[in-house]
This record gives sequence, structure tokens and C-alpha cells, in this order.
Amino acid sequence: MAHRTEHRGEPGKGLSIRKVAELAGVSVATVSRVINSPEVVAEPTRSRVQAVITQMGYTPNPFAQVLTTGESRVIGIALPWFHGEFITSILQGADAQATKLGYQLIMTSFFRPADGSRRDRVLGNGFVDGVIAMIDNDADPLVNDLAGTKLPAVVLDTDLSSRGVDSVILDNASGTKAAVEHLLSASKPGDCYFVGGPRANFDSALRAASFGDCIKNAGAQLRDEQVCFGDYSMEWGRDWAERAHREGHLKGAAVLAGNDDIAFGIIRRAAELGVKCPGDFRIVGFDDTKASNLFTPRLSSVTLPMEELGSAAVRMLVARIENREAPVVCEKYPTRLIVRESSRP
Repeated sequence: MAHRTEHRGEPGKGLSIRKVAELAGVSVATVSRVINSPEVVAEPTRSRVQAVITQMGYTPNPFAQVLTTGESRVIGIALPWFHGEFITSILQGADAQATKLGYQLIMTSFFRPADGSRRDRVLGNGFVDGVIAMIDNDADPLVNDLAGTKLPAVVLDTDLSSRGVDSVILDNASGTKAAVEHLLSASKPGDCYFVGGPRANFDSALRAASFGDCIKNAGAQLRDEQVCFGDYSMEWGRDWAERAHREGHLKGAAVLAGNDDIAFGIIRRAAELGVKCPGDFRIVGFDDTKASNLFTPRLSSVTLPMEELGSAAVRMLVARIENREAPVVCEKYPTRLIVRESSRP
């Protein structure tokens, strides 16, 4: 006959969240809140639960918590890539806000690093309570995935509120308008150019449209060659500068670049061609990366509140997790022009 022996392992080992709740005389959900968001629990209850946790040496098991409470206190964020100042700022804001609200943040990328191919699934496998996804164009297949998922979700950079998904976006129009008006203060409308990223990119398309509106509002007819699309790289900026110089409109130009990298490429190639900035032409970038203040000349740029966007996305997602029936919202965050040497007359 087998004999039952008393377990004398580490304190708390094998202890469940249900047992903690039983000993403290509260619900499992209350124990979970004490662990993850103690500030929302009344002090007497919080102290009682914490005393049991301390006495028993309980260590939360996140997987067991999912099975017991239906909540993991984990949220996911899916991004096109993990490099660059733009993405880093989003992650810093998102992670800080998740920690503040008692959630863990896990990350995934849309692409497999080995071959650059698209992942088929990025919305998690049931472990996360909700997901944030960054989408940069309306044609992305993830748009339909997000619009059809029952998982609480927030989209960054594209407005899907009309399709039932909470969204956080940039006010591209305000930053573009400020940049173009600044360029127009010392340049003719016909000398202004927008050198953007991909045509299908949400931000690039909105900035191009706002640029066109500003030129038309200045009383000029927008020519096709005043708006160009490429990619967000220095190489594209160099290519545009070389072509503009060959066609005779680099000197005297007032350029709004789709991001700082494009602007850097334009300035570098122009210098190689003997065209100086400022002096021979003026330019404003977008993103206001750290390099913009270190580059020569210092680059005027439209600053973007990326940490604020990451933080807002997490805050919005947690609100959706806690109230799935709340009205769908879209929050728009302002952009602001920083004027430096590159765009001065």
C-alpha cells in the first residue's frame, strides 16, 4: 500500500490562486487585482490578501491565472519591424503605460527575419487579453483580421474606427500645413516639392494630400512633378536630388521630405553636386529624429509624439478590455514643426 507523505517543498510551491483567495476570504478576481493593480483594491482587503501571499510565499503562475480567471494581464503589440527611433519610442511609451496599469507587454513582428516574408497570424494564440497592431496602409491584410476579431484590439497609425476598431493616429495635416506655410514664407508655391515615402503608406498619402491643399490654397496650380513617392530611405532622397538637379529645379527648391532619412539623403547628394543647404535650397523633414539636431545643417523637422501614441494605445486597449460595449473611438495626436537651419532663407 502506498503511504501518503506530507509535502515539505518550498513555501508557496504548488499553491494556487484559488487557495490564496480561500484563505483571504475573497474572490480569485480580487487576488488577481491585488497582484496586478493593487491601487484599485480597498486597503483593508488589499492588506489581507497581501498578508496571505507573504505568509504562504505564493508566486503567481501566469498560465494558471489564464485558466482560473480568464485573464492573463498580458497584452500584445504587433509591429512591422523592431528597429528605428520611431518604433523604439512607441514601445517605450506602450511598455511604461502597460506597467502602470498592471499589464505585461509582449511583442511580435509582421515579418520573419530570415526571408522577410509575411506572417500569417499576428493576433496571438489566446494567451493575451488584447492586441495593439500598427498598420501603415489600408490594403494591409491585417485590416480585415482586426475588423473581424473578437479579441479587444487597437490599431496604430490607421483609422479603423468606422470598422469597429479603436484607433490612435497622427494629425498629419497639422504638421504638414505648418511645414508648407513655413516654406512658403520665403519661397514661391511652384518651387515647393513633397518627396514622400510609399504611395500606399497611410502617413505618406495624408501628408501628400495636405501638401497639395496648401499649394492650392496659396493660389497656385499643383504640378504632377511637385509630389513624388518612393520609400523612407536616404537612397530615395539621393535619387530624387540627383533627378531634380538634372531637371534644373533643385536650386531654389523648398522641399518637404516624408521623413528625416529622405531629407538627409537629399542634402548629402545635393552637397556632392555643389548645391548648398541652406542657401541654394531649403528643406524640412518629418519625425524629428535625434540625428536631425546633430546633422549639418541642423534639420528642420515635424516632431511626432510617438511615446504618447504608444501610451495612448495601451490605455485605450485596457479600457476596451474592461468595457467591451463602450463606443469605438479614434484619438488623433498633434504634430509640430521645429525650425532649424536647413529651412531658413
